[in-house]
Amino acid sequence: MLKRTFEEDLERAIAFHGHLCAGQVIGTRMARRAMAYFDIDDADTYRDLIAFVECDRCLADAVISVANCHLGRRRLKWYDYGIMAATFYDIATDRAIRITQRPDVPKAPHDKQEMLAFFAGLTDAELFCVHEVDLPDFKEFDLPGRPRKTQVCEVCGERIHDGRGIERDGHVYCRRCAGEHVYYTLGPEVIL
Repeated sequence: MLKRTFEEDLERAIAFHGHLCAGQVIGTRMARRAMAYFDIDDADTYRDLIAFVECDRCLADAVISVANCHLGRRRLKWYDYGIMAATFYDIATDRAIRITQRPDVPKAPHDKQEMLAFFAGLTDAELFCVHEVDLPDFKEFDLPGRPRKTQVCEVCGERIHDGRGIERDGHVYCRRCAGEHVYYTLGPEVIL
């Protein structure tokens, strides 16, 4: 049985996110569904749950705050697929489930009381599709804890953690120096 009530978890999500919206309700219920599935009663003391969110929307904040999975603790993985979905991986049992909102669920009303009543009228089975999933690309370097491997790019000198270096012909490069796409173009150094 979960330590906190739905209302307590929703308040926690709202406090973290800043306001009530449908994504907060959906993400709160997803996180709670996953915790119940894995028999985790208190996310604040459980250290073996990793969440993978598939959007950069409100749902992610609810998952972070309710499941207590954070990027800095390496217990949150983010993939921007634009889908209101989350996968939860329990390291202790080596099992994972992916939860998505059912496509036939109508859009929730914007009025806060109507929205809460709307979601209260849906069971988890009516709101979500839940599938067991395998995580074939999840490696030891993705686990929480200290970096398991640190390398230095031979071109720019930046440190690369957790096996993210590109190794070619006995040399180590960061993604940018290896010629792979990164989200930025490096400009001149700013003198502080």
